[in-house]
Amino acid sequence: MQLEFYWDAEGEARARCKGPGRAVAGFLESDLQESTAAAHEVLRAVEEVQSGRRDSWERTGNSHTVTLSAEGAAIRNEMEEEAKPYHLSLPAFREMVADWVSFIEEGRGT
Repeated sequence: MQLEFYWDAEGEARARCKGPGRAVAGFLESDLQESTAAAHEVLRAVEEVQSGRRDSWERTGNSHTVTLSAEGAAIRNEMEEEAKPYHLSLPAFREMVADWVSFIEEGRGT
């Protein structure tokens, strides 16, 4: 999956992905937005699930529900009635969220 991060004309952080990974891009830009605190909460949850300290973790944000388990991450778009969850491995999900944090922090100059 190829994600692209960019700043739109209004200065908002955006993510896009062609194909089935659109759920990931949507989650990043509409649920995490520019909140590195929210992103770090997700990263901590991934670490806890991967290490076995937690069996699972779930969060419903503005438009997506993310479920983490030993089997991986599932992202479901709550705005689309017929949407099926998009599945990816925990390491892949962690990398995408970490990349989003880096993009946000670089854009802010921190």
